[in-house]
Amino acid sequence: MAISNDVLEGPGSETRHAASPAALVSVGVLSFGALQTISRALQAHRQSGLIECAGEFFVHFNAIIPDDRKIAEEAGVGYSGTAENLGIYGGFRAIAERAKNPYVLILENDIVPLPGARLRECLESCVSDMIQHNIKSFCLRSRREPGEGAPYAKYIKTFGLSEPISPSLAPKKAAPFSQLRMFLEHGGIDKFRAASLFCERDPEKVQKDAVRKLPSGNYLTDSRYRNWSNQAVLVQRQYFVDVVCRRVEEHPDPRLVNGHQDIERALNRRWWRRRRDPMGHAADGVFTHRRLDR
Repeated sequence: MAISNDVLEGPGSETRHAASPAALVSVGVLSFGALQTISRALQAHRQSGLIECAGEFFVHFNAIIPDDRKIAEEAGVGYSGTAENLGIYGGFRAIAERAKNPYVLILENDIVPLPGARLRECLESCVSDMIQHNIKSFCLRSRREPGEGAPYAKYIKTFGLSEPISPSLAPKKAAPFSQLRMFLEHGGIDKFRAASLFCERDPEKVQKDAVRKLPSGNYLTDSRYRNWSNQAVLVQRQYFVDVVCRRVEEHPDPRLVNGHQDIERALNRRWWRRRRDPMGHAADGVFTHRRLDR
């Protein structure tokens, strides 16, 4: 998939420099339509301190329109855009290709920080762990309040739930033969083990072979146990371009999303699990999935 060269630069797109791990991160927010959602998201990112602490912050608009430019300019953030809708994969790739820093936090427009979340500390802790432990990608989504589309239903169906992290969940034993049924349906169950991060209070104890707690308090797993997710992903920029994007380009998935490739569908295959790439998850996580308009 070729990325359009129709790029529009907005104000506030300069890279900031500071003696902080957060300065190594470019933050790119992908938006398509949903003007109320992106406007509210930018307000939340400003209030959380993300815009100020990151080395670079900008919005990439798929199928950019004048109202998009207006919202970005009023928010005082940089922006770029393409005349056509590139889909999630195309938009994510455009963000990574524009980013100036070695790490890039890619957010969709409906991923917002939780009120009062210690965002700077979380971001710096995750970047430090990525450097120290050679972790290529990190999820910053909240474990307790992941928001819409919480990714633990298949985990609970397969393994049950020992000690829930959220009061909205209750302990549950897996039904007899549930693991066998899930294995036959999905071709394996190991890939669901790291979803314990979103529902178990102590996932490193319940899934000790799949999840490890780092000295920082963050968690470490790998691609055997966790599918790629587009949600609040902090990723080494070169790895994203050279490994993730290359895989999507060379092995596109026939199951398109609104006519476009989707990273999650293209990557979550046996190839991904065989790589055993280290994957991190923030101790608590600071982002949730909350959309206002569609």
